[in-house]
Amino acid sequence: MQSDYAWPTLSFVALALLSVAADWWRHRRREADRIWGRAGWMPWPLISVLSLVAAAYCAALWIKGV
Repeated sequence: MQSDYAWPTLSFVALALLSVAADWWRHRRREADRIWGRAGWMPWPLISVLSLVAAAYCAALWIKGV
């Protein structure tokens, strides 16, 4: 039977990859975008760290087979 922690683990990994890509894209923006206030307000580094921690926890439970 498939573990209940497979989908959360893969979802958190996908969220981490998305947040790393969004943070990279945010840092590539031109200075003109920042002057007009369109730099963004999401804390992408925090989201990526928290999603990686959650993915590691779910992966540990997945491997353990709880």
